[in-house]
Amino acid sequence: MGSLIEKKANQIADPSSACSWNPDMYGLLPGEQGSQVYYDSIFTLYAEWGVDFIKCDDICRMDAASAREEIEMLYRAIQNFGRPMVLSLSPGPALIEEAGHYKSFANMWRITDDLWDNWPNILDMFRRCEFWQGHVSEGCYPDCDMLPLGVIGKGFGKERKTGLTEDEQKTMMTLWCIFRSPLMIGSELTLLDDRTLGLLTNRKVLRLLSQTQNNRQLERNDDFCIWTAEDTEDKSVYIAVFNLMDQPQEISLDLKTCLQEDFTECTVDELWTGETSGINGSVFEITVTAHGVKLFRLQPDLATKNTG
Repeated sequence: MGSLIEKKANQIADPSSACSWNPDMYGLLPGEQGSQVYYDSIFTLYAEWGVDFIKCDDICRMDAASAREEIEMLYRAIQNFGRPMVLSLSPGPALIEEAGHYKSFANMWRITDDLWDNWPNILDMFRRCEFWQGHVSEGCYPDCDMLPLGVIGKGFGKERKTGLTEDEQKTMMTLWCIFRSPLMIGSELTLLDDRTLGLLTNRKVLRLLSQTQNNRQLERNDDFCIWTAEDTEDKSVYIAVFNLMDQPQEISLDLKTCLQEDFTECTVDELWTGETSGINGSVFEITVTAHGVKLFRLQPDLATKNTG
């Protein structure tokens, strides 16, 4: 034990593994016993403080040769003290070929670099969510990054309102929820306006995070994207129709591609507006605003199955 205590920082740090944006942050040498002891000592302190969420930066995309082993050391440090802690890895993009490793040793891993409040950043997340849609499971979540809503930017200069339009904000919230990304708010909470607060607390939309299954993308092209999910309790079906274009468009939706069974009549709730409508037939036309979304919940228990 004495030899472990005598290890000094310069004996376990790797100066060649410096963080590119913060060069006074070094990685550790996995082969040194003192490296694990160092992580254990930090997590002992965190456990004493009652910490239950750990975000480790400059490790997720595995720029350093030691990153894989260091993720495992972080995991072991948590296991050593028996206190449940969520381990979040940042920044992305995470490596899809390392999906199994992330799932074995972490709870969250960023699938993008820092996400900002502009449409190109949001648009790119449709591609990333398509890549990672098969890797979401209980306790293991590909992370789409924080929600840049409300008043943001204090740490980078003057505070300002998000640059996303109201439609783009709904699109982001809908994609994050139906993909089942962790939700974290990247804004000044004391300055939230009522509209933004309503966006963040829509219980019917938030239900997608915890009470859905088979969440998947059905179709995506340059013009639109369609996602679907199934409710785990009442077998309702959710369908999100995203307009990726810079102008409104009418999108044709065929329910036969979204439902396991053929229903000719059903009641449909749009979860952002609260509007309820009935449809007759398997195809209906939806008008969606530029960069906007329509999020529907179809109630099979209210539907009349086509038995003909």
